[in-house]
Amino acid sequence: MKKTALAVAMFAAFGHAPASLAANWFQMQNYEVPGAPEYKFWGFIQPQYQHNLGGAASGLTGAPGARAYNGQIPVLNLVGPDLTSKDQGQIFRFRPGLRGVMPGTDEKINYFLLAELGNNAITENGSVNGVYNKRMGVMTDATVSLNYISGARIRLGLGRLPIGEEAMLGEYAMDYINFTNVTDGLLNERFVTPYAVPASALAPAAGINMNGAKNQAGTLAGSVGAFRDTGVEVYDWFRKDRMEYNYAVMVSQGDGLNFNTANNPGNHDVTVRLQTSYLFGEGTGPKREDVTAYIWHQDGKRYFNGVNYDRLRQGVGLKYLHGPLRLGTEYIQGSGMIYMGPNPAFNSVIGGFVPVQLMAVESTNKASGYYLDAGWKFTEKLEVDLRFDSYDKMTNSLPDERRLNTWTIGGQYFYAPGLRFSVNYAYRTASVVNPGTAAAGPASIALNNAMNVLDATGNVLSAQMTYRW
Repeated sequence: MKKTALAVAMFAAFGHAPASLAANWFQMQNYEVPGAPEYKFWGFIQPQYQHNLGGAASGLTGAPGARAYNGQIPVLNLVGPDLTSKDQGQIFRFRPGLRGVMPGTDEKINYFLLAELGNNAITENGSVNGVYNKRMGVMTDATVSLNYISGARIRLGLGRLPIGEEAMLGEYAMDYINFTNVTDGLLNERFVTPYAVPASALAPAAGINMNGAKNQAGTLAGSVGAFRDTGVEVYDWFRKDRMEYNYAVMVSQGDGLNFNTANNPGNHDVTVRLQTSYLFGEGTGPKREDVTAYIWHQDGKRYFNGVNYDRLRQGVGLKYLHGPLRLGTEYIQGSGMIYMGPNPAFNSVIGGFVPVQLMAVESTNKASGYYLDAGWKFTEKLEVDLRFDSYDKMTNSLPDERRLNTWTIGGQYFYAPGLRFSVNYAYRTASVVNPGTAAAGPASIALNNAMNVLDATGNVLSAQMTYRW
């Protein structure tokens, strides 16, 4: 909460309430305006290029399986989702969709369909020993909304969770090319399942990245959650003069896009988001001009290796968009099922420990982070953006705490309605927060190795085109 207060104070210095994109996402994604057609083809495509300036890790000591990664590039310096190169051009997102009102329902029922055909973590279908499986396409949204009850619209199916602001907005409207570390790390859920770890795998207690405070090892199962889940959401919004009040309550399965309740039997998430906005009366859609404050909470359980573990995520944020100025901040915290990534943090090599995926499963494991965002539109076609984000993992354990800080400077050129070009440069640092806190012996070696790996973290230059039809 101290970090939240600091963020608010920093934005107060600008003389404005903080913010990011300003919009009623419940209305935009779950509702069709009166007179909407029975079907409308829509979607967007985002060709992208990324170049990571980071290099190889060095100075790794200890067992031969760890030393084998000296001179190798850690995955944090490779371009996702393939993680095979420091440079990659790709069709990152390609999402065709269909939306409209159901015929014969007096516009009381509407639907929303969207698929992903691009090359990203949604179309990756898990991995074993660093080998990834791909899918040709994934349905990301398939919902039906019922608008019969005043004050309580009902949405059924697979759709976005009412959580953080970055997670709620449509990716075509993002002001930056990449998500913040805290949103990606805590809200873009990874699903790890146990498997028979080979004898050559690295034991979590002797890892390069972790000292293993209540971690479980396994392999990635299915795609990332993509801030979505299958369930029932009750939501609505209310306006009085220039004020708008929104709420959403969703009960969902807790398995993201994977449609496999066997991975999480009998468990459900409950997610609540409340927000209030003052409308300036200008702009529409994702660029509606307003001041908004919001708070959200998500609670549920995840099944791992025969045990159900508590998983909690929550956050609070403020946002402002008016005229040429955009400001925003959000603080997010979580406990249980904290994804730590591959250990060792490399693609496997001959003679090296085989990477396993680490998940900090116990609810005593904590993580938190925040971001500060500002944008200024010089003209109708040109905008500059600046963002700082920070993410702390395993804040409950001194030797295991890791911090990721990123400054991102960007520019956007709005060539035509629906067509936009973006360039970002991200200055990234990753660190062991409490060096020297591990006990002597293997744990101390692991901590020093972690420091050497994170010291190799490189900056990222990226460019992207967004075309929406």
